[in-house]
Amino acid sequence: MTQKVYRGTENKITQEMLDEMLAEKGREYPAKGQWNTEATRDAIRHWCEGIGDLNPLWLDEEYAKKTRHGTIIAPPTFLFTCSGRAGRHGLPGIHALFSRSHWHFFKPVRLNDQIKRSGGLHDLVEKASGFAKRSFIQVFFENYRNQDGELVATHYSSSVRAERDTATEVGKYNDIRPHEYTEEELQEIWRGIEAEEVRGANSRYWEDVGVGDELVPVVKGPLTMSDVVGFKMGWGSHLVHMIRANETRYWMIKRHPGLPIRNRLNVPDCPEGVHMVSETAGAIGIPGWYDYGPQRVAWAAHLVANWMGDDGWLKELDVQVRRPNIEGDVQWYRGQVSRKWQEGDEHLVTIDIRAENQRGEVTAPGMAVIALPTSDRHGE
Repeated sequence: MTQKVYRGTENKITQEMLDEMLAEKGREYPAKGQWNTEATRDAIRHWCEGIGDLNPLWLDEEYAKKTRHGTIIAPPTFLFTCSGRAGRHGLPGIHALFSRSHWHFFKPVRLNDQIKRSGGLHDLVEKASGFAKRSFIQVFFENYRNQDGELVATHYSSSVRAERDTATEVGKYNDIRPHEYTEEELQEIWRGIEAEEVRGANSRYWEDVGVGDELVPVVKGPLTMSDVVGFKMGWGSHLVHMIRANETRYWMIKRHPGLPIRNRLNVPDCPEGVHMVSETAGAIGIPGWYDYGPQRVAWAAHLVANWMGDDGWLKELDVQVRRPNIEGDVQWYRGQVSRKWQEGDEHLVTIDIRAENQRGEVTAPGMAVIALPTSDRHGE
């Protein structure tokens, strides 16, 4: 008898899948296969270069020694690189589209800190979807601790789990077309990049901030394969859709036959092909390869870190990824102070964030809560 050949796009969501996954709700597991377990100088640098964040607080040891931290610290979103499988991902053959990242940061990750991650399923909620009709929002919780057992951060990571063939049939994003740029348009983007402002050692005091203040934008793009590959080099290869090579790929696919999508040559490969090959992206209903969700989260953190300076602290970051960022798209990250208040000894502001592409679409709205230092004038 000929064995049935799976293309990797035909699986349907079943009640058995859902029941198996819901049985995991609330269980916390130590992570397996963390990409980074230590915040080495190289690991931090690779992440910074992969997201385009060249802040000297992350990269220049002599500069960092003069700050309140006394050493290099990692960008808060560096913790993405410490991800690994914690518990079951579930729903085999059902695609996962990154949709939201909600971070709570408690302590900086200092140079050479060792990081352990644990976590599991937080929730699984059905949601009507214009992308693939029936879909589910799958939320995982993640706890990150340092070598002293201190809780560094907690993260809630959400994905839309959707049937691949159904998404292709619906074709929600079929109207998206790559944008070909004029030289004038490119010059506007280059001017935006060169206008980026890193606050750094020039402290931004809480008293000097007003509701309605605008942040200097951060511009990312036009998206090229270099951006995706550079990001992946910094982020690493982990989670359920792992990039693996040669024998390691073969044995992974053999253990998890619902994982791969067959490419245009009929060869099974990992689902991360959607970020590199347009034909593979088309197999899940997106007309072209596109970026990673955590890229856009890291870019939002880049925006607010530039603004708050070395003495600020990013306490909370919540970013939704609502539309694909395909080859050639530009994301203009903008922010505005929407709230200013005191809570105990902390002086806080909320920043409303939005990433807007060249089509005028808001692809990644979000918010950040930042603690700022006070000047000597405070309390007079």
